[in-house]
Amino acid sequence: MTFALWYQVAVTSPGSLAQPVTVSNDVLAGSLVLDAEITVTMTEGAATDTFEVVLINLPTDTADLVRAAQATTAVTATIRLGYFDDVATRTGDGGLVLVGRVTRVVNCVGEDGYGRTILYGQEEAGYLLRNTPAAGQATGTDAVRFARDLVRRAGGVQLAPNSTLPGDLTGFTVRTGSTLDALGALATRAAVPLVVRDGDVFLGDAVGAATDTAPVAFDPDTNIVSLHSLDGEDTASTPAPPVHSTLSMTVLGHPLLRVGQVAKVTGLSGVPSGTLRISRVLHRFTTDGGYVARLELIAAEAGRRAQVTTGVQVVVDRWRELVDRAQDDRPAIDVGEVTEYTADGHVASLQYAQQPDPAVAAPSVAGPVDGGTELHGKPISSAFAFDRTGLVVPVYPRMRALLAHNRGLVNDAVLAGFLWTDEPELRRPANRPGDHWLALPTGLGPDGLPTGPGVNDLTDATGHRVIQAAGLRVQVGAGTLPEVGTRPDPPSDGSITIEHESGTRIRVGADGGVTITTDHQPITLTNGGVSLKLDGTKVAVS
Repeated sequence: MTFALWYQVAVTSPGSLAQPVTVSNDVLAGSLVLDAEITVTMTEGAATDTFEVVLINLPTDTADLVRAAQATTAVTATIRLGYFDDVATRTGDGGLVLVGRVTRVVNCVGEDGYGRTILYGQEEAGYLLRNTPAAGQATGTDAVRFARDLVRRAGGVQLAPNSTLPGDLTGFTVRTGSTLDALGALATRAAVPLVVRDGDVFLGDAVGAATDTAPVAFDPDTNIVSLHSLDGEDTASTPAPPVHSTLSMTVLGHPLLRVGQVAKVTGLSGVPSGTLRISRVLHRFTTDGGYVARLELIAAEAGRRAQVTTGVQVVVDRWRELVDRAQDDRPAIDVGEVTEYTADGHVASLQYAQQPDPAVAAPSVAGPVDGGTELHGKPISSAFAFDRTGLVVPVYPRMRALLAHNRGLVNDAVLAGFLWTDEPELRRPANRPGDHWLALPTGLGPDGLPTGPGVNDLTDATGHRVIQAAGLRVQVGAGTLPEVGTRPDPPSDGSITIEHESGTRIRVGADGGVTITTDHQPITLTNGGVSLKLDGTKVAVS
């Protein structure tokens, strides 16, 4: 092989370009014979592959035609690379590097006086996924099926065979402006790798599969130009990230090299053991400088999420990590578990700071609260709170509290409400639709959970109300009211007492006996036909 370089770029737009604009360095392959500089960057994760094509001295009228088309309709660029004496790279899809969407066209003149038309863009599937909103709810537990449905909505994109996505998605809902971001979140949740390439989405075991091998082996005697190794912490895992072995190498270019392929390295000592997977590819082609591919290889088995990024991607990852950490450090809403309640002041102390498993869809109720961090003496919000007055609710240890953080400050937390949880289980009352129901315990068991009889005040959807209490005392009239903020004394037995400020009282004792007393006021009993009146020492029937 003489390594005589060959390239072809075809620009198409069915709505605007009557004929494809094809450029090449092969007089038999393209309508325009030009020099070109081509860079294609392929990465793992929720990112699109990108390209930059520099066409040198493209005729002005052709450049204007491409710019006009890109401004109004979708423009696609098909990039092929190879060698004149390697027929396989010049026929069929043997030389196909990427089919992508042109997102920007720039015309300029360099210092050498040559005009340059630069096409920037993204791989077609990644572009469609990035620009398609995702919204939906999993109808079952099959996460792969849910991911496949999301991918199909992007149009023209498929989920690769043998893709896997562990985890139960029961009740899981996604809503985001980008399907690519949604897939990234699903992959992160399940701790599996994600690759978008050649119109397909690869998830889990499809990434690094034994059948998906690089088109060539890498050997210093045949194609390795430069090489260095790195043992680094996984940049996608925190805290306590594992260390992965990586190889960064520059090799003679091959158009079919892709992210996610299994690489074979020979003729070298010290190569990391186990499966080596391509995690990044940069195809770099210039007609006067050659065609090389810069590769990042990482030691990782099929379906294992592993990432050790270098270069610009490190900056991107660190920026995302900084944003995520800032959100964690300054939460707006959070949850905690009550450990102690102080009636004097109506404040509570809580266990705080969840570290949920990514596979848990709703950790606010489906994940435990770790006990390593505590908040002390935090106020409890109320529907009404004023000086010595308000609505006070009962608070018990083990209750799951919804926390609101003023200005995102951890220490300025307010208990904004409470939640029934699934882990640990706090069972919900057996209500019916339309119920307005206050259910209170009368005792706690050894486990700190309600046990025994319950107190209830229920109004149902039809407006009927039932009140159940261990004892009841009702006082009516301004003269019976205590000083504001003074706690009234409830009955200590199973009696019912209704008192009026005039001194009249009706009482049903714990034994069921009924007593009606007044302060020298008459008592009248009537059924509408006969009346019995007690007035002083007189009894009259009428």
